[in-house]
Amino acid sequence: MAEVVARRIASTTAKLLIHQSAGHTDRDYQRLAATASRVVHELTGLELDLGTLTIEGVDREGWAERNINSYAGLIERLTPPSRLSSIGMAELNAVALGALLGGFASKVLGQYDPAFAVGSPAVWMVDENINRFAAHAQLDADEVALWVLVHELTHRAQFHGVPWFRERLLELMGQLFRASTISPIDLVGEVLARLRGLGSGEPIDVATLFLPERLRAVAKEATTMMTVAEGHAEWVMRQVSTEVIPHRDAFEDVIDERRQAAGLGKIVAQFSGIASKRRQYSVGLQFFQAIAEADERAPQRVFNTPDGLPTADELTDPACWLRRMSQRTPSVRRA
Repeated sequence: MAEVVARRIASTTAKLLIHQSAGHTDRDYQRLAATASRVVHELTGLELDLGTLTIEGVDREGWAERNINSYAGLIERLTPPSRLSSIGMAELNAVALGALLGGFASKVLGQYDPAFAVGSPAVWMVDENINRFAAHAQLDADEVALWVLVHELTHRAQFHGVPWFRERLLELMGQLFRASTISPIDLVGEVLARLRGLGSGEPIDVATLFLPERLRAVAKEATTMMTVAEGHAEWVMRQVSTEVIPHRDAFEDVIDERRQAAGLGKIVAQFSGIASKRRQYSVGLQFFQAIAEADERAPQRVFNTPDGLPTADELTDPACWLRRMSQRTPSVRRA
């Protein structure tokens, strides 16, 4: 019963913040996915298996609802049977989740859901946002959708074609969730204590904002993995031939402009996690650009074995990763 109530709270909160949805279009995503998957496979060498992947156009509310269901399933999977929620914690989490999804709903173009807990893997394409983005940039909406699909299907390749990557990230999330014992009162206290970073100009890492010291190393590894995933997908997008996506450069310019925030928007971005995701795009992209410039096959070596993943320090020092990998005998990627 508590889970049902929490889902309703999250859904209601999200809908209050979502502007009137224009629904979704009848865009032929299967045709676009066939093209995007060929591009991703050629650039990554990873398998995607589109036959077991759902790709669908959704409206903003549909995107939020699907995320709520996905999060709820993941939380249920990761919660130990003996653990009881703090009074009010489920409701507080539901409001926070609904608020975040409501805020993101007008910005997200597409999302890959690895289905860690419920359902089957899917890509959700938010048609209204794609159409609005295309109109603002004066670009073809189907071309924008194809470009977004390249990004999301790169995530599909990472999580499907590299099973150990998926399992390690899920393991880290489980460690974080099972060890967290933060109550609503502790949560507020931790926020007030660490929000000083906003005034000092120091970046806030939302991955560790609410975590005790003993868990921050785990969160750091998880953040590093997500930076690798986002940076890799961003790098793949920017390698797509202009024969496939003629206006690729224009897309990049608009996306880069869109990710810049100033004033109040910057504060909101820091607290909501948008700023952390932007740093993941930027740091991860720069890493893959640097190693690809040194060795065109280097990006594929990142996913060959777990040892190929860069450390947090190597992400900002690609030369260090290249030196370490040069001392290893090239190996075949294992599942």
